[in-house]
Amino acid sequence: MGKKLLILFLILFIYCFDGFSQRYNFEQYDIEDGLTQSQVTAITQDSKRRLWISTLGGLSCFNGKQFINYTKTSGLSSNFILSLAAGKNNEIWIGSARGLSKYNGNSFSNYADTKKWVNVLATDQNGIVYGLKGKRLINAEKDEPIAISNDTSEVVTALKTDYSGNIWVAIYGKGIYHLEKGKWLRSPLNDKIKDLIVTDILVDQLNVGKLWLLTPKGIYIAQNNIISKAYNEITTKCNSIAQDSKGSVWIGTNSGAYCITPTNLFHFNSNNGFTDNIVNEIFKDIENNIWLGTDGSGLFRFTNNSYVTFDETQGIDSRIVMSIANGPTPGTIWLGSYGGLYEYKQNQKIKSIKIPSENPDSYRINFLYNDHKGNVWIGTPGGGLWMHNGQRMERMDTEKEHVAYNAMIEDSSGTIWLSTSYGCLTFDVKSRKFNRVTKQFGGGLMELGRDSIVAGTQDGAWLIVNKKTITPLNIKGLSGSSILCMLKHKDYVLFGTADYGLLVWNVKTGTTRFINTKSGLASDHIYSILEDKRGTIWLGTGRGIDRINSKDFSIIQPNNQDELLVECNQNAILQHDNNVWIGTTKGVIVYGINPSSEKKVNPYIYINSINVSPNYKQEYVKGVLTLPYYHNHININYTGIYLSNPSAVMYKYRLIGLDNKYSQPSNNSSMNFTAIPPGKYTFEVKAVTKDGLSSVNTASVSFEILMPYYQTPIFKFFIIVFILLLILLAVYIILTLNERKRKLRLQIKLEEQFKIRKQTAEDFHDDLGNKLTRITVLSEVLGSMIDNDDTEKRNILKKIRCNVDELYNGTKDILWSLNPKNDSLSQVLNHIKDFGQEMVNETPILFKYDINLNNKDTKLSLDMSRNILMIFKESIHNALKHAKAKQINFEARLNNGMLLITLRDDGIGFDIEHAKDGHGMNNMYVRAKRINADLNITSNDKGTNVLLLVNFSTLKHFKNA
Repeated sequence: MGKKLLILFLILFIYCFDGFSQRYNFEQYDIEDGLTQSQVTAITQDSKRRLWISTLGGLSCFNGKQFINYTKTSGLSSNFILSLAAGKNNEIWIGSARGLSKYNGNSFSNYADTKKWVNVLATDQNGIVYGLKGKRLINAEKDEPIAISNDTSEVVTALKTDYSGNIWVAIYGKGIYHLEKGKWLRSPLNDKIKDLIVTDILVDQLNVGKLWLLTPKGIYIAQNNIISKAYNEITTKCNSIAQDSKGSVWIGTNSGAYCITPTNLFHFNSNNGFTDNIVNEIFKDIENNIWLGTDGSGLFRFTNNSYVTFDETQGIDSRIVMSIANGPTPGTIWLGSYGGLYEYKQNQKIKSIKIPSENPDSYRINFLYNDHKGNVWIGTPGGGLWMHNGQRMERMDTEKEHVAYNAMIEDSSGTIWLSTSYGCLTFDVKSRKFNRVTKQFGGGLMELGRDSIVAGTQDGAWLIVNKKTITPLNIKGLSGSSILCMLKHKDYVLFGTADYGLLVWNVKTGTTRFINTKSGLASDHIYSILEDKRGTIWLGTGRGIDRINSKDFSIIQPNNQDELLVECNQNAILQHDNNVWIGTTKGVIVYGINPSSEKKVNPYIYINSINVSPNYKQEYVKGVLTLPYYHNHININYTGIYLSNPSAVMYKYRLIGLDNKYSQPSNNSSMNFTAIPPGKYTFEVKAVTKDGLSSVNTASVSFEILMPYYQTPIFKFFIIVFILLLILLAVYIILTLNERKRKLRLQIKLEEQFKIRKQTAEDFHDDLGNKLTRITVLSEVLGSMIDNDDTEKRNILKKIRCNVDELYNGTKDILWSLNPKNDSLSQVLNHIKDFGQEMVNETPILFKYDINLNNKDTKLSLDMSRNILMIFKESIHNALKHAKAKQINFEARLNNGMLLITLRDDGIGFDIEHAKDGHGMNNMYVRAKRINADLNITSNDKGTNVLLLVNFSTLKHFKNA
């Protein structure tokens, strides 16, 4: 149960609560809370800190907030479950009326059906589970009996695991044995124990060698070779025994439970917050909480808060406790409620105090006050002002006065001050007379100095000096506030207001400071205020109880278990011995003021499930959940286990890969992640409590969202290549279209040129031919008119005819070139050949030719064909005129894209350098350069060689030009 239980025992039990009246704090879980059935038989805890509870109606798993139940429909062999144990690999072993079953986290497996009950299970330090089946010890995994004393008829009556994980058994008629290092060791007290029927064993963890034995005859303690019966005041049957971390022993009986401390024995039953039912099982969990399984009332947890409660269950007719004061008898406390006046005395029941009045308002107590003489003053709302002097109760005012008495103080001079509905009054005890000082409706009262009283009202605070001078306290933030209580602390005055929280006023400097809900208080309604002897300031508020450090007025953060939602009442607060009593609308809450340090056990967290949307069968690669990009909606459920205070559990998480910082704590126990981008992630979550405890572990899950195919590097590479290809294709198409357009334009141009050339040739032929024919006819007419003897005129006429013939022959070449059908290379070469043959006709010169184009004819431009023709006509003319050759050879070859045209003669040759001075050879070189051809002329006494070399691509270029 831990240090918290020790705090409660040492602070509350030892000092003032030795067994009577107070109600202890138990948290009950029954079928209404989700427990499968109310008859609890066994409790165990797994590695995730979940509690497993067996009942006579099935099995329950509890995470602190909810139950998950399993029955025969879930796979169990029987709902009549008697025992539980946690084994290896987080397995849960179940003993029932049908033998053994095992739960592996997903499904149940049942051993051979048998009618022998398995009513006890225990796990050793190695995770091996033992059980009692038919009064024989068995190994659960093998489901086989184990012989301890070599007696096959031995009857094992008890089975238990000690704090070290050793197995202990009790054998009827033989005694106690324990398993250590594989051997069964016999207790030296067996001769004294063997006649006892031991039903449960406890090995004391603080006292070496001390054994606690439960028997039908009562409790026995074995130690130092002595066995003795103990705690004879426990007369009911004892069923189970456990020990908390500080050594207190808990015993479950047929009538509630007992807790045994070194100094006290406490009986928990229906009178103080527990139950009178049978307690079958007591279990201490990892957080040192004590759990009690009952037969009919379900499951209880001892909520080890540092307070106890007094309410109707202890005899107070009304739980609205309006006032608290020390009683007139030493050691007593008086409680004033709207149901009357009560007295509490240690170890006694709360009793009612009679007020001698028939007026029901006399039993509605507004305040209780102790004066310096020990008298108790009682103020009521219209039922009178009363005083008890330790002997008798006496009314101090008259029955005619119907005043609501709200508060009272006695100043240092002994004057009684009363805050009432009639204003602030002073009261003279001897004369029984009142003196009205102020008219404002009264709240709290406080003595500021020897002659100064501060009266709290619904409209700020008023300073009363010498019982006469009345001035409002003009303190920043106080004017207009409803003042319910006040406290003077050194140089400060603390005002508890009904709307702005706590106002702290420095009397010397005049500075003020508000402490309210924004600062961390439970409420801005401050009903009561007190400074205990340790210097801690206690505040009773409208939504709980707060504590403040008086050194710096900082709020002391409460333990999770101490956070109590109650509405306190005005001025209902008292320090008695080492406890603070606070009146609330739910009874009196009593706290200890000497809390000791305690080691807290941190919570634990685990991941419940991972759901992927849309529905997707999860696949793990090396422990990493791998998901395609279109399944990137993930829901992760997790649970934090903090059985000490489940409502205090919050969670903070982070998703490594997106954000490495933890989120702010929240109550959400699941997280949804939508549209997660591709990548590797690790989700981590921690459980934290409101007072800052973080889980001992971090629950995590790793997952990877795969990239879509269109984001992979290969796909991107292919996309880039594809785009480049598209660009190249676009460029190619553009260039092709441009080329087509250019060719189309060229074709149109060529066709136009073709038409023009053809028309020009026809027109030129017709026109020039007609003119030349007419000249010829006219010359013939003229010749007929000239005498034959007139040789001079006839010679002139002959020259005219020769010029006409030469002009006609020259025009034939022009007309031939203009005709588009003669634009091919073969036509040009054949025309040169025909020209050569024609020129040597009627001469002894032999003209030979050899033309071989390898069937690769091509179109030539007009300029190209004209220049080639003129170069070789000039060469043939020169060979006929000057070379005196006997043979002329004309050759044309097309090899490897080069056109070679050669004209050779076997004449006498000529001087090339001298010939360059003439126009004929220069014209040949000029024409060759014009068509980007190489012209090479060589000549000697053996003949002349003219070579024209033309690149075939040049021909095409000129063809397209």
